[in-house]
Amino acid sequence: AVVSTQSTGKLVKAGNEAPTDVETAVSQALLDLEANSDLSSALRGLYFVGAEEVVIRDDKVAVVIHIPFPQQKIYHKIQGRLVRELEKKLSGKHVIFLSKRRILSKPTRHSRNLSKQKRPRSRTLTAVHASILDDLVYPAEIAGQRKRVKLDGSQQIKVHLEKSSQINTETKLDTFMSVYKKLTGKDVVFEYVD
Repeated sequence: AVVSTQSTGKLVKAGNEAPTDVETAVSQALLDLEANSDLSSALRGLYFVGAEEVVIRDDKVAVVIHIPFPQQKIYHKIQGRLVRELEKKLSGKHVIFLSKRRILSKPTRHSRNLSKQKRPRSRTLTAVHASILDDLVYPAEIAGQRKRVKLDGSQQIKVHLEKSSQINTETKLDTFMSVYKKLTGKDVVFEYVD
């Protein structure tokens, strides 16, 4: 099976999908940074596979950039500086990098693709949602989590972040909550612990 990809600058999309306005703006900003900044050598060879805007409040919008999973470690090395530079270029919008992950459905007796291999743990819904949460708060570390089930059956996840990362992430907590809710449908609350 041949998968055709469409490449525009720093954006590589599968199929013949046209890039959105947000993806075009992010691609142009990354190209500008690669052309003239101290990140140019680090950005060479890196690309992203999609971008979308998430509305936090009426006056605040975040840009979620989806990167290929194999390039995640390289992005993590430069993420602090890259986020600062992109936020300047994208007029103060919060920028979040998330790895593109795939969720495979639970195999049943009647499922169509009776694959010979067992579904990897990293492709389960729970594992992907946990990984999204890790990517979301990076470079902060998650110290612990609590899941609270209310009487009406709704669930709320309390995530404890390390106190040392409070300076960098405190202003983005509402962004993290909104993006996680949009991507997974789960409510999350962040707190700092010593």
